[in-house]
Amino acid sequence: MRYTGVLGAPGVGLGRIRWVHTAGLSEMDVSLSPADLGVAFDAVAARLRKRADALRADGHIEPADIVATMALIADDPDLRAAATAGLDAGREPAEAVTAAAATYADLLAALPDPTLAGRAADVRQVGRRVVAMLRGDAAATFDGPVILVGPELGADDLLEVADDLAGAVSGLGGPNAHVAIVARALGVPLAFGITPDAAEGLPAVLDGATLVVEPSGEQEHAAREAMRAAERRRADLAAGRTLPAVTRDGQTITLLANVATAEESRAAVAAGADGAGLVRTELTFLTALGWPDEAAHAAALRPVLGPLAGLVATVRTLDFAPDKLPPFLIGRSYPGQPPPEALGAQLRAITAAGAATRLRVMLPMVQSAAQVREARALLPEAVPFGAMVETGAAVEAIDEIAAAADFLSIGTNDLTASLLGLGRLDPALTPARAAEPPVLRAIAATVAARERHGRPVSVCGDAAADPYAIPLLVGVGCRILSVAPSALDAVRAQVRSLDTAECAAAAAAVLA
Repeated sequence: MRYTGVLGAPGVGLGRIRWVHTAGLSEMDVSLSPADLGVAFDAVAARLRKRADALRADGHIEPADIVATMALIADDPDLRAAATAGLDAGREPAEAVTAAAATYADLLAALPDPTLAGRAADVRQVGRRVVAMLRGDAAATFDGPVILVGPELGADDLLEVADDLAGAVSGLGGPNAHVAIVARALGVPLAFGITPDAAEGLPAVLDGATLVVEPSGEQEHAAREAMRAAERRRADLAAGRTLPAVTRDGQTITLLANVATAEESRAAVAAGADGAGLVRTELTFLTALGWPDEAAHAAALRPVLGPLAGLVATVRTLDFAPDKLPPFLIGRSYPGQPPPEALGAQLRAITAAGAATRLRVMLPMVQSAAQVREARALLPEAVPFGAMVETGAAVEAIDEIAAAADFLSIGTNDLTASLLGLGRLDPALTPARAAEPPVLRAIAATVAARERHGRPVSVCGDAAADPYAIPLLVGVGCRILSVAPSALDAVRAQVRSLDTAECAAAAAAVLA
């Protein structure tokens, strides 16, 4: 049996079908009190926080971020109150929890903002975890690799069986769903839009978006060969780490890394990065109950910046996106920048923690030159201060912003969303869309400001590691790319295959 869906994460996996179903409401008939519900919610939240900490320690930052947000959902008092109200109304515990989660998920799914709508699957998954906790389900263990299958898989479904996971197939979801981010971080294939008629335990091959149940011996052999070829490819790319990132015609492209943990910083250095083009600072504080003070910032930054001693370290100030708000900002008006006293505390911590690096600081979501000047005035000492170009408004004011900043960094994810009218979690928002004319033209305009103002310009969004976008970025003059540490080897190899004149011609054709 062969099924083809929508690609969520690339790769090839071979394993046995393992179904993830929503727990049946009739499977639990015990009588539980509201206090028992609270204990179950507490246990799920604690388990998710522990998993987030473990992922962050291993350098899996985006999955850690997602799981930490799920812990906040499990802690949400309104969700708990809705479940308790269902229990008080005479519903069985599993039904009360499932109904409460479904109600909140449906409210989120109906929102016009895709970022918030994308949380609906997380809410439903938290509900499933609480039901499983109430039933006393133990964590599943498997004998050998599995292809996880379900009507709507969530990030935690994959993480629950990460050690045995060969691939995943979800009926619902899209490429920017949280489960897809986790699959890519784990390096396993994921397909959406498939609900196979396949029994538990049947052998299967998942090749990108194609699932083959009960494959032939020849198909299994081909899958194993593809997996071995991918491993050889990774080894070959790693062997090129000592080679310079220079195009065929001799143009040097500086390769930096996007990091948020000490593990990522070490991985970046090991992979030959010239430093960090983006040091994220907000992930430690996703569960904070107030603005972090100077000591908290310093404690979080020192381990991350330590491995970057002597190298470029570009630290971004707090950047809480709508889908990554800590508890103290949820339900409040947030202008996108911390208040001056909170920003000042972070800037003092950054300059102290980064003293051994070639430190730079940059401000996210800049809209005007005035924002840059006001933030720079809070710096305790002279440190290169930059602005992130992530919106159409920033591009329109690029000359004023470039004059106020020491360098510019293009965040292609938000810039693409802004210019194409897409949400951060919209399935249509892919890295390659940064190569579309409106976005590429904005990137070219930002690079042109470098020529007028003498300001370095880097690209730190996902497009900087996209095989289709890279030649076009080079073609409009981008000479500094900042990517995930795991992408450095492949980006270096591609850069070495390029000719800048050919790249410029390709970019001109797109912009014509």
